[in-house]
Amino acid sequence: MTEKERLGKYLLKLREKVPSQDYVKEHISQQELADSNVGLTKYLIGTVERGEANPTLDKLILMAKALNLKKVNLFELEINVDKYIEELKDKKKKATKK
Repeated sequence: MTEKERLGKYLLKLREKVPSQDYVKEHISQQELADSNVGLTKYLIGTVERGEANPTLDKLILMAKALNLKKVNLFELEINVDKYIEELKDKKKKATKK
């Protein structure tokens, strides 16, 4: 199993812990997760879960937020998910003002 596949399996397990709000299922579907989170698509979620994608840090943080994670550890560096999302929003606001 490749490292991308390991990451995908891990993210799939996390998604399977999130209850569905719209469907009669035990857990949230890829489509429901994408529909309820700006910046995510069913295609992206599927390719990451299958170990086919190389998601950017931004996409990984958006997925973490969607999966109700508060912190993510990368390279022994802890990233605050909510703070990162706010910084993304601020960056987009500044870009649109130019």
